[in-house]
Amino acid sequence: MKRTKEDYPTFNLFSVVGTWESVNLNPTVIIYRNDKDYLLSIIYVSETTKQASPATYEIQKEGSLYFIDPAPKRIYIDYDPVKDVLNLSSLGDYLRN
Repeated sequence: MKRTKEDYPTFNLFSVVGTWESVNLNPTVIIYRNDKDYLLSIIYVSETTKQASPATYEIQKEGSLYFIDPAPKRIYIDYDPVKDVLNLSSLGDYLRN
């Protein structure tokens, strides 16, 4: 089922700052503030070398939707404050660590 913006009330990025772990074993995500901007880092861990390599993106806003814009497609960020669940459109749900 595709989620719509009505499923998630508008949220403040400050409420999602922190470390998030995927429920689907996708890479860990860290959201933090750097001066005026909010950044999202995806921490990729190599299965062979066990080394972590972060990819960091500025969180952008279009209308009432937040997103990051890595190639090749945009990833939308949703948050359910009742369940405290972060959703990244192509990576699934995340729980706060």
